Amino acid sequence: MSRPLVKLLAKLLAVCAGAACAVAAPLPLGEIPSGGRFLVIQPHHDDHTWQYGHGGFIAKLVDAGWKGVYVRASNDEKDGSSGWGRNDQINESEAIEATSHLGIEKVVSLNWRNDHMSSIPGNELRTQLILLIRELKPDIVMSYNPWGHYDRNPDHRKVARAVGEAIWLSGFATVNPEHAEVGAPPWRVPHAYFSQRSDYGKGYEPNVAIELNAEQVARKGRAYWLHRNVRLNPATARSIRAKLDAQGLEIPELEGLDDEKATEKLQEWFMEWISRKRGEENGVEFAEVFFHVGEWRAVPGLRRYLEENVQPR
Repeated sequence: MSRPLVKLLAKLLAVCAGAACAVAAPLPLGEIPSGGRFLVIQPHHDDHTWQYGHGGFIAKLVDAGWKGVYVRASNDEKDGSSGWGRNDQINESEAIEATSHLGIEKVVSLNWRNDHMSSIPGNELRTQLILLIRELKPDIVMSYNPWGHYDRNPDHRKVARAVGEAIWLSGFATVNPEHAEVGAPPWRVPHAYFSQRSDYGKGYEPNVAIELNAEQVARKGRAYWLHRNVRLNPATARSIRAKLDAQGLEIPELEGLDDEKATEKLQEWFMEWISRKRGEENGVEFAEVFFHVGEWRAVPGLRRYLEENVQPR
């Protein structure tokens, strides 16, 4: 080992000696902005519910009186074990059930091919999203982070980029001017909340935490396993039980449940755990974290001035 590297390691050990290195400071808690309509745009039927998704925030907005629409960009034909055509039908039905449980009023399916979206001309997908934004006039758009890194899923990358471009371009009258002829004039989206999985490596840094209550977390957990075609695999609980049994252990709450019901319970616990973990990291009981792009994003100097100078009356 080189001498400079030894010195560097010594400094790191000295900084971290006795206690763990300092954890990141809590994120600011985000308030629900003004407005009343939100639009969730995701590649797949279940992307809103998982541990990096917006399930709890959706429930929180609905509880505050907001109305929402979910856009499912692909037809999910490869997601499940029932064959392409049947998977599409099942996953669409379960997407409607899961989003309805969270309080979303409508699911729009664009029906692009699952895991084959790299072949889509980017401007076609973007134009579809611009039209939807102009028609629905959302105050909030949620999706994967267009600038997120290390996401191996090509559909995630494709849709996220199209969403980022559509949010920007939907406010320009010279972009797709034909939309105005069908009653969809330009619309500027004030707020976007982007999520991204962060377990592949550095590159995504959330800037806001959204506090949730226990009931919203419970709805999020149930919406997760309502995607039964891809989530309720009885082997999940069966494998965990077998490993515990080999060590003479058990989970009393799972006794008397069949493997499918036990899997439901395990997945609800998992979603509660991740929400509690995000909460503890940010000084509340439950939370989700996002990269929030606010209404002053185009004029960062003005945003900074307002943050420093605006005071209550």
